[in-house]
Amino acid sequence: MKIQRINVAEIDNLKRYLERKDTPIILTNLFDSWPSLEIAKHSKERILQHLISQAKNELVNTLVIDEKHNGLIGFSDDTFEAYTFKKYDAPFPAVLKKLILNLKLNNSDVIAVQSALVKDCLTSFLNNNPSPDFLANIDPRIWIGNATTVPGHYDCEHNIALNLCGKRTFYLLPAEAISNLYVAPLDFSIAGPAVSQVDFSQPDLTKFPKFSNVKDQVLKASLNEGEALFIPPLWWHNVKATEKINILINYWWKNEINEQGINSDYSDSLLHSILTIRHLPEHQRKSWQKIFDYYVFNKSDPFNNKTKSYDGILSGNKSKIEQAYKALASRIKN
Repeated sequence: MKIQRINVAEIDNLKRYLERKDTPIILTNLFDSWPSLEIAKHSKERILQHLISQAKNELVNTLVIDEKHNGLIGFSDDTFEAYTFKKYDAPFPAVLKKLILNLKLNNSDVIAVQSALVKDCLTSFLNNNPSPDFLANIDPRIWIGNATTVPGHYDCEHNIALNLCGKRTFYLLPAEAISNLYVAPLDFSIAGPAVSQVDFSQPDLTKFPKFSNVKDQVLKASLNEGEALFIPPLWWHNVKATEKINILINYWWKNEINEQGINSDYSDSLLHSILTIRHLPEHQRKSWQKIFDYYVFNKSDPFNNKTKSYDGILSGNKSKIEQAYKALASRIKN
């Protein structure tokens, strides 16, 4: 399905406009003034050298994916406990230098820096490439790597993702598609969010037949360098970066709420939902309703696709349930 594309110069109060949208939109001309964008368009090695010149010696979350997995950041078997990648905290300048070496190799392990705060790892980037005014109070994050595939997942925040270098394609579905996505168990996630086991662009309908119910609803957003994508909260997105070097800068922001510490109990769960969800725009509330229906109120087993090897909170594992309670209590307290 075709996705809407807008020139941001034609929109007044862009932040308010986006927060009222319940579908993804490609944004053009939002970051045209960035010098780094011109450098990236000129040469991939040049943009990496440019970043090295201002890189702090900070440790960044770095994934190394064996070349046999073709850049997939995901599970390597059906236990949901083995992964296609190894995770390291690596010095940012060293990772950038390794990426330059990878440019000259035909076959090598895939490297991907995940969600590093720009202000922590680059000294002058934000001074030279200032955020748009309505994003000025948000700390952007940078993602750098070779060709990778991120499984379908959703974020709870509004998201603007700028494709700074390379090519990146997003395959998107609304929250209500969840029952057709063969979602891996919540407590066996890759990096936090729940993930779909289905490749949205090339689904295996023999293995995942229910995806046929939504395959014609998939929105495809292919971003050229300098283009950005707005993704509303709770929209599933399966992301494929396709060139030897791909760089993305993204901004997440939440609806403004008055956060409070809340204890965990049945009635407290209701109160917590009221405090955190009830105030949201109608389209976001409806999306959360679908997700709650799927995980909490569904009379049938929504995880009928899980394997016998799965043993977590959804199968009644007491130790895993206790761990989840402790983790939840800690998150609410903090």
